[in-house]
Amino acid sequence: MKILVIDDNPIHQDAARRQLDGEHSLVTSDSYGEGQTILRGKGDFPEGFFDVVLVDLLMPAYGYPLADEGLKFAGKEMPVGIFLALLAAKKGAKYVAVLTDSDHHSHPASACFDAFNESESKPTPLLVENARVLLCNSRYLVQLDRTALTPEECAVAEDWNAPREKREELDGRCPRIKRWDRLLKYLLSPSDNI
Repeated sequence: MKILVIDDNPIHQDAARRQLDGEHSLVTSDSYGEGQTILRGKGDFPEGFFDVVLVDLLMPAYGYPLADEGLKFAGKEMPVGIFLALLAAKKGAKYVAVLTDSDHHSHPASACFDAFNESESKPTPLLVENARVLLCNSRYLVQLDRTALTPEECAVAEDWNAPREKREELDGRCPRIKRWDRLLKYLLSPSDNI
């Protein structure tokens, strides 16, 4: 499959390459502006080229075509990924998903996804322009990369009997990694099971 992943975080782009490249034809983009250019067929790929488009929810806002008053938003992290997802559906992608690593307790835009889904573990597909679209804030699609922790620290972080503050401190040192492979499997699955 031809897959486009749009995410401004290099950790998540690298995760997409590790999880999806080789088995699929993968292109990554690191910004709203570049993603929009690709989807509109203005770059190296014709419009409608991608079968699957996977997008981050929160990215720096694009400055074009904003005027003076609007430019104050350019470069600030905003929930613009939803608009790339809608554009992808409009431009012919058959499978589209927005995935955020911000859970519904930490960002209001992520919390909005709850109204569209049966549950956190079961994002509910929408049909938009004949595309299957998911809006995901599921913790099952994001994992902590604990490789920076010592084995002893990992044991504490995973021990539910350890003090919560200590577990949270250790988890705070670990980058959150999006599981693009799980998201793709779920998106393509008619059974809707993660």
